[in-house]
Amino acid sequence: MECRKGVSLIRILIQYMFLCGFTACLIAVSFWIGLNLLVNKGVAYPANAGERMAAEAAERMKKEGISRELVPFLCSYAIWENGELAETDMNDEEQAAAEEYRESGKDSGGYYHVKAEGEGKEAVLQFQYKMELINPEGRKLIPDVEKWYFIFWGAVLIVSLGLVTHRYVKIFRRRLSVLQDAALSLSRGELEEPFGSSGIREYDEVMDAMEELRTALRNSLQEQWKMEHSRISQTSALLHDLKTPLTIISGNAQLLEETPLTEEQQECLSAILKNTEAAGRYLERLKRMTRNVSEGEENKQPVSGELLQEIFNGAEEIARVFGVEAECEGSVMPELILARQDVCRAVLNIVRNAAEHTPEGKRIVIHCRWQAPLLEICVSDEGPGFSPQALRHALEPMYTEGESRPQDGHMGIGLAFAREVARFHSGEVQIENTPEGHGKVSFRIRPESGEPHKEGKEQEI
Repeated sequence: MECRKGVSLIRILIQYMFLCGFTACLIAVSFWIGLNLLVNKGVAYPANAGERMAAEAAERMKKEGISRELVPFLCSYAIWENGELAETDMNDEEQAAAEEYRESGKDSGGYYHVKAEGEGKEAVLQFQYKMELINPEGRKLIPDVEKWYFIFWGAVLIVSLGLVTHRYVKIFRRRLSVLQDAALSLSRGELEEPFGSSGIREYDEVMDAMEELRTALRNSLQEQWKMEHSRISQTSALLHDLKTPLTIISGNAQLLEETPLTEEQQECLSAILKNTEAAGRYLERLKRMTRNVSEGEENKQPVSGELLQEIFNGAEEIARVFGVEAECEGSVMPELILARQDVCRAVLNIVRNAAEHTPEGKRIVIHCRWQAPLLEICVSDEGPGFSPQALRHALEPMYTEGESRPQDGHMGIGLAFAREVARFHSGEVQIENTPEGHGKVSFRIRPESGEPHKEGKEQEI
């Protein structure tokens, strides 16, 4: 087996982690450069501008006296005169933080303060560490520029990591599709074409195991086919050998019939001739059933609507013989290549089986549907249905059922032959009971297409 070369799954994951880390670092650097550009280009104040302005204003108040006009625009203020609050531009929360600082000298509530005293007055200047736009109109338009700056770069980080992750998800999905295709190929029984390579070492190890399974399965099926072919050949030879003594018995019995016989001898001779004829019919049926279905490869031919017409005509003739009605429904089919004679005989065997078990005056329904790449022909009746035992064994050669669907001399060959024909066309035969308790047989095959068609599109008449 050819050894597949590929990268390790761990290596791909490390590449993913490295790329995510590199992207995050690149965005962090861009965040810092953008912050510095805003400050250096005079677009925004630095985060500590409020602290610097408050300290400068407090020094001036100590020299020039406490006045509202000296309060910088990045600060809030509160002025006390003789222990009473004289004026302020703070709200209740800010004022409570300023009062606490005035009394204890401790900052609180996320606010920071500077205190100035002089001439019986006290002033507390309040500020926060945050970036503000220099342009007054800009501050009105974007009052909390620092928050939006963080939101912007956070969104860039999330989108960038999402794009990196999406890229690697596509890589894994594309490479996993090889495994999926291999599993589907095995499920469809396509055992000749070699599997592809995913390019990931761990996945390819699984592919190697599936390749071994495919080879083992193909070899097993080939051995099974050889054994089946050998069994069919031996059975055919035995049937041929049996036909010779049966012919001799029949011929001598016919000669004996021309001689004078007593009444008792005539009865015995009639029994011999009747059963010899029945045995000949059974041998002929067995011979047809044991014919290697794969010989039908030589008989494959392109067919289209005439196949359904032939099946429907045969079904109506069988229905008349058994005194039942045949209701036929069909699909518009493209040109298909299949063993026409075998398919017709297989379906009509199913129809005959249904007609035999349908009471007179009732009906059987033959429904043909083409849904590429499957041709499905369902035959349902209004008989007593299949017994549990028949549901398990009805497709086996020589099986006859005497519980719910008596055979009246039927040899149990029709359904078994239909199954062999379906297998030859890469299909199957399924038997079941309808919800009403009647029998239903589905004959599904995968014929070769003789002309282009739209995959999966069902066309009904």
